[in-house]
Order: sequence, then structure tokens, then C-alpha cells
Amino acid sequence: MDSPQLDGSSARLDELFPGENSTDTRFREIEWTATPLGPVEQWPQELVTAIRTVMPSTIPMLIWWGPDLVQIFNHTYTDFLGDKFPDAAGQPARECWSEMWDYVGGLCAQVMDGREAVHGVRQLFVMERYGYPEETYWTFSYSPIFGPGRTVLGVFVATTEVTMQVLGERRMRALLALGSLTGDDTGGPVGICRAAVEALGLEPSEFPLVAAYLRRDLADDGEVDHIATAGAVGFEAATWDSAAVVEVSDGRVPRACVEVDGIVANAVIVPLTLAGRVRPIGALLVGVDALRAGDDSATSFFVAVAERMSTALTASHAFEMERRRVAALAEADEAKTRLLENVGHEFRTPLTLLAGPLECVRESTTSNLTDSDRDSLDVVHRASARLRRLVDDLLDVVSADAGQLRARLEPTDLAAVTRDCASMFAAVASDQGLELVIDAAENGVVLTDGEMWAKVVFNLVANAVKYTPAGRVSVRLVTDADAIRLVVADTGLGIPEDDLARIFDRFHRVERSGAHSIEGSGIGLALVSDLITALGGRIDVESEVGVGSTFTVVVPRQPVESAAAVDLPVAAADSVSAIFAPHDTASVTVDRADILLVEDNIDMRNYLVRLMTDEGWTITTAGDVESALEHARSTAPGLVLTDVLLPGRSGLELVDDIRRDAALQRVPVILLTARAGTDFVLDGLSRGADDYIVKPFHDRELVARVRVHLELSRMREQLIEESDNQTATLRNALDTRAAIGRAVGILMSVYRIDADAAFAQLTELSQNTNRKARDLAVMIADDFTAGLSSDGQ
Repeated sequence: MDSPQLDGSSARLDELFPGENSTDTRFREIEWTATPLGPVEQWPQELVTAIRTVMPSTIPMLIWWGPDLVQIFNHTYTDFLGDKFPDAAGQPARECWSEMWDYVGGLCAQVMDGREAVHGVRQLFVMERYGYPEETYWTFSYSPIFGPGRTVLGVFVATTEVTMQVLGERRMRALLALGSLTGDDTGGPVGICRAAVEALGLEPSEFPLVAAYLRRDLADDGEVDHIATAGAVGFEAATWDSAAVVEVSDGRVPRACVEVDGIVANAVIVPLTLAGRVRPIGALLVGVDALRAGDDSATSFFVAVAERMSTALTASHAFEMERRRVAALAEADEAKTRLLENVGHEFRTPLTLLAGPLECVRESTTSNLTDSDRDSLDVVHRASARLRRLVDDLLDVVSADAGQLRARLEPTDLAAVTRDCASMFAAVASDQGLELVIDAAENGVVLTDGEMWAKVVFNLVANAVKYTPAGRVSVRLVTDADAIRLVVADTGLGIPEDDLARIFDRFHRVERSGAHSIEGSGIGLALVSDLITALGGRIDVESEVGVGSTFTVVVPRQPVESAAAVDLPVAAADSVSAIFAPHDTASVTVDRADILLVEDNIDMRNYLVRLMTDEGWTITTAGDVESALEHARSTAPGLVLTDVLLPGRSGLELVDDIRRDAALQRVPVILLTARAGTDFVLDGLSRGADDYIVKPFHDRELVARVRVHLELSRMREQLIEESDNQTATLRNALDTRAAIGRAVGILMSVYRIDADAAFAQLTELSQNTNRKARDLAVMIADDFTAGLSSDGQ
């Protein structure tokens, strides 16, 4: 304890250090005579003036005086000293700030010797004011205190500690970096943790060591698994007490010892959580820098970091669960679509076996059928027709789901199509006591997909008749310059308001008592909506329960100035006239009438064998591609009729093999398949098939097409035999056969006609132009392909 001051000194000390605070009290108690400053009464006026300026101020100020830089400071400055107070009062600066004097002493020397002020902004000083090295930041100014002759007597220090400001900004940067973590990151929770660790590692002063852990598969009872590390120190070589990580999963926030390069450091472990989970799903391990070991705010900050990561993990986990749910739904939807497509196509084979023989029996004039038998057959015929429409609707739905429902524009008399479709319900409406009014005046020919329009009219009128117990169903077609409007109205049961919003949803059915029938698949109106969308139009519905419903279809009108504007390129062919005109396809005699039938379905195979055997043709059968090739190579057939879907390799691959075989490449090949659509047709024709027949088909259509291709093959072989230049003729004949075969297939597909009608149309075109057959066929194929390409764009 310092000795009491003399009376004069006490008075002077009371004047210079008058405060009642601990700082002023300490300065009054110092035995100044034992210090380099000497007795208070002898202090120079410059020092007294400086003290009178510093001590009352509420701004932290410090005076270093004399050669020994004895320090005097005000009470506000004392807060910076920590455990250095009270010894720091009156202590030489070198002793007080020994841990950082190498730097601070140099600044003082600049002021004392250079007589100029120096300053620093956010300067790092490692201080030991609480018994351990501490990271601190200061903004300061060192100014000289001049005596006589500009002699520097001391240093005036004005300083502010900005440690918390620097740390706050640093920590805010870390939190902002974590703010970029989003739930839709492709890496999922593991990616979130890795990104977070990488972001935190960019602040090595705050995060010298950092690692994240997650439970395997985020299971409540799973093990903790190390997933990511990053930092300024080689954390890969670090070791730690892994039991501490397990402890945090039980809700505690322990500290762990981490050893890096032989140095043991402390680390804080904070939990990572998911919303809705009781137990943590992982942990964040953060090494605590030795310079921040006493910073109580660090733990709170690390907890905030873990909470921000937990928020991102929750969002990521939710996003991942939603992504999996959507993927599962998409997979289920795709599986459903495949099932519907496969079922729809598979239905075509039994439909063919049903419709073909049934039609033959109904049209037979020799069978001994009673009127009752014929009525029964008519019922079966209508049922098979309805089943075929349902299958077609189902496949249209599948096409719509796959984005392949595209309109094929052609000149169409919409009024005639509308009248024909609506008139189909005249008898049904009459039997039910309904008034069916059709108002579809002639409006000229427009460009549209007539088949799609027919399905729209058919479904809407069928729906109206079905749900109108009594009253009226009206069908009105109105055409103006830009649009075509179809209005189908009824005075039926109406649609409940709750169902209106879902009336066009697939498989949604409105259960209404009083309807004429409860039959329905729930795809009719959904298909109507898809078809109208493909036509570029829209459909609206107004309905009131007990009053009726009105469906309004609006599609854009594309008038056709003349039918020739959209006809396929008509070119003539003298040779076409010469080849086709003299021959009646119904009475052709085919020399090579041996046919190879490739079909794995026994019933379909027997049915086809019976059809073609009745024509006098010799049939050889095979159930797969390999057997078919073996038969063909041993005895070349006159024609190959093959299903596309076969066990093992497909019928398309059979076409490829035949076209590559020199001995078989001239054999005509007809594909038989349940898969409808232009894309399938073009795929088959592009491989070299001569024709493409879609199930279900009419038996006469199949026989006619087979006969035509047999005749073509016969004439081609005859021309080759009679030619002097066999090689050139063969090449020309092959090209001509392929071109004509493609043209016939295209005409049949575009105009929905059979082979006989296609050849009749080709013959008529030939007679009105002056182009050869091969040129005509090539132009038809080129125009058709170009049209499809432009539609696809």
C-alpha cells in the first residue's frame, strides 16, 4: 500500500483527480514521489493541463508522460484494462503493455521522435487483460504533447475499442453466407452441411475448426456419421472425443477436446435439428480460438449458426421429401400411362378376332340365321363398336398425357361431320322421348382434324343424351370469319356447383341419379378438353341443377380457299395408269401366292390363316423372328405378314434383317400391329416395310392389301425378267416398289381408306397429270414428311 501524501500534495491530487470513482481514487493514493514523475507539486504545467483535460472526459483517454511513458487515464478508459487495473495506474507503458509493446512502442517512438501524430483503425492487438491472450480491435490516435521549443513531453492517446463491432460484422458475414443455403439445393441435407462448413471456413478467425455431422439417413435412432470438414487448420488430421458428438444427440451442448498437429484445443458442439423431430439429427463442432476462449458471446453465436443450419436442413429435408413424393407420383403416373397404353393396344387383338368374324357372319347372305339371331348379332356388333371407341379414347388419353395428341389438318366439312355425329343419337333420343334438334347449316370447308372434331361432337352429345331424362337436346354449329362455335345444350339434370371445377378432370365422374345410364369411364369430357386444346380452342360449361347444361366449344377457323390448296401433290403417271388401270384387284391372279405369317398369338394366327387360305394362298407360319428368318431363307416367300410385337426381337427388326438380305430384299413386308399413330407408321415405313395395318381391321381390308402387294411383287419380277439390263431394271424396280408402297401407305393413313380406295385415288391422280409413277409416289412421300416436320416445329 502506498504511503499517505503530504498535505500540499493531497490538495493538488484532490484537484487533479477529484472523482469518487475507483480510477480517481487510485490516482490519489499513489506515492508519486516514488515514480519517475516525482512530487505532484513539481509536475510541469503541460502535464497538469493535460490531466485537467483528460480526467473529467467521458471519452476514453490516456496520457503517457516523460521518457518512461508513465500512464494516467480517466475512468472511462479503465474499462479497457481488465485485470491490469489498478496496477496500470502510474505504471510505465512498457510494463503495462509488455505483451504488445513491440508494436505499440514503435508507434510511441514515431510520436516522440517524429513529433507527428499517428493513428490506427480497427487495429488488432492481442492483449492479456484477463489472464489469457485475447483478440481485440482498436481505433486510436497518438498525438504529441509539446513543451517549450516544441519538445515532446508526452503522448496523448484517444482510443475506442471496436472489438465487438469487428466480431459482429464478421459473424454477420458468416450468417449471411449461410443465408444462401436453400432447401432446393441438389445435395440435400448432406449438401447443405457441406456448403455450410465451406462457408464458415471462409472466416478462419471465427471458425478455425469446423465440422458437421448427420445421422445416417436422418433416422431418429441412427448412428452419427461424419460428413464434412473445412477450415483454415488441417482438420482432416484432427482427433477429438467422438463421444461428445453422441452426447449432443441427447440434447446436451458439451465441449470437446480437439487435437490438431499435437496441439489440444477446445471445441463447442451444438445440435442440428429438424422441425418436428424431438432428438437432434446431427451436430456442429466448432473449434474455439485460444484468443476468444473467454468470449461468452461465442457460444451464443455458434448456437445461432446451428439454428440457421437447422432451418436450411429442415427446408432441404422437406424439399427432398417433396421431390421424392413428386418423383414417386410421376413414376406411378408413368406406370399408369404405360399400363393404359399396353392394355389399350392389347385390346385391339381380341377386338380384331371379335369384330372380323362377326362382320363376316352379319354380312353373309348364305347363313341360316333367324331374325332373332341377327338382332343378337347386331347387339354384339354395337357392343364391339362401343368397346373399340373406348379403346380409341383410352389411347387418345395416353397420347395426350405424352404430349403426342396433335391435330392433322385436312379439308373438312364440319357441318356435315357435326350432323352425321349428332344424328347417330336420333334413334336413342326418340326412344327416350327426347327432342333432338340439330342446327348445322352449310358453312364451307375448313382446315381441321375431322376425326378429332367427330370425337368432340360424339362425346358431348352422348353426355347430353345420357343425363337428360326428359326434354330437349340441341346441337348448334355457328361459323363466323375467325372462329367456329359448337353449342351442345340440354334440359337435363345439370351439374352440381362443386363438380363444375372438376368436370374436365380425368376419371372424374359426377354421380347423378335419374340418368339414363350409369355407364362411363370418366374420360369422355377429359378427352374432349384434350382434343379441343390440340385444335387450338377452348371449352366452357354453364350448368344449373335441375335446369340443364350448356357446353360451348370455340376453335379458330382456318378456311380453305380451294381443296387443291391442301391436296397432296398430284402428279401423273402414264405408267401408273398402265400398271393399275387394267387390273381389277378383286380378280388378280397371283403367281407367287406363298405367304409367311409371323404371329405369336395363336387365335390371331389361326384367324389370319383362315382368311388367307380362303383366298387360295399358301400360308407358312412362325411365332418369332428367328423362326421366320429360317423359313424365309430356306424358301423365299412371296410376301411376309408380321406382327410388330413378338417374343424376343420385334417385327421391325425382322424388316431390317429382310432388307439387308440380298436374297430377300425384294420380298414385300406388311406390318400388323395394335399400335396406331403416324409416328408408328413412319417408323415402320422408314425401315422398308411396304404397308402398315392397324388392329382391329376389317378382314376385307387386310385381304385387299395383301393382294395388292402380291400383285405389285408379281409385276416387278415380270419386268425384271423381261428387261435386257437386269441390274438397272432391278434397281429401278426396287426404288419404284418402295416409293409406291410408301405412297399407298400414306394415302391410306391420311385419308383413312383401305388399299383398294388408295389405289383408286392414285390411279385417278395419274390420269389427270403427266408424271411417272415413281415421281408421283416420291412427291407424295416428301410432302407428307415435310408436313409432319413443320407440325413438329
